[in-house]
Amino acid sequence: MRVDLSSLLQEIDTPVSEQGSDLRYIVKSIPGFDRHYFGRNSAGAPSLLLSANDRSHKSPIRLAAVEVRFSIPCNIAIVGDKTTSETLTAISCTASDRTLQGYFVHVCETLLHIVGAYPSLAQIADAVQRLVDLFQKLSGPPRRTIVGLFGELFVINSAKSPAVAVRAWRSTTDDRFDFSIADARLEVKASSTRQRAHDFSFEQCHPPTDSVGVLVSLFAEASGGGLSMLDLVERIERQLGGDADLQLKLQETIAEALGRTASAAFSMRFDEDVARSSLQIYELGSIPAIRGRLPSELSQVRFRSDLSRVVPASRRNLVNESTHLDDLLPPRR
Repeated sequence: MRVDLSSLLQEIDTPVSEQGSDLRYIVKSIPGFDRHYFGRNSAGAPSLLLSANDRSHKSPIRLAAVEVRFSIPCNIAIVGDKTTSETLTAISCTASDRTLQGYFVHVCETLLHIVGAYPSLAQIADAVQRLVDLFQKLSGPPRRTIVGLFGELFVINSAKSPAVAVRAWRSTTDDRFDFSIADARLEVKASSTRQRAHDFSFEQCHPPTDSVGVLVSLFAEASGGGLSMLDLVERIERQLGGDADLQLKLQETIAEALGRTASAAFSMRFDEDVARSSLQIYELGSIPAIRGRLPSELSQVRFRSDLSRVVPASRRNLVNESTHLDDLLPPRR
């Protein structure tokens, strides 16, 4: 069951603490997770309050955008109900950026499904650490361009099995490629210029001899009325069949890719029709590239390759070479 915390938050006003009052949170119970609450703290920050089956001391966590306090007495006003005090773990987004606040709310929906309705404090702490790590990545340098990440997400969304694609995404099996699973290697290149020319490393054009290397190329054209990055992420999450661990892996990988550019990236919009109609599949062995053995003195060789004259590959032939590609590639059009 999907929990819509964003809608809950819209129904809650920022608390106003009266003189002499120690009110800290105004919240609503979360449907399906009645022992947990979501709302705002006295500063108006979105806050998730989690109830554990046990109690113990854990040091608070304070980052630039997230604050966590474990097993503390929380004075809460439940909208339409009562004011009470409970011992809860309070997770608040202290960032003033509305986009980051929205992403915090979004990630909390996944976090709820990971901890469940009756977690121990240890389970809460483990899940919270993943959220903290995610937001630490959002304060770091970007590792991918926004256009490049849109291309990868669009391929996941278009794949025959988005769940398999997320599992294979940035896999430790072979991190030279965007997707690696068993004998399949898949690289995604997106162009914002409608020119099918992409940058490659020498290694990307020479996948392991016992694997099948594939390139998916598409155009990512900005469009004010198009598909936003965050909308695309939410679409993929719905395709994952409620698998909260896969959803969190998706969110963690996005955070690592975007770093501090996340706020700008989530609001960007791209023309979905252009991306879909331009998507082409190639064998990595067929693209113009530097071939053969490199001299031992050379390393980190990169080049730009024009694919305008390269014939796209047959999906059927590729799948015959590696059945794992059947799940990673878009269904036959």
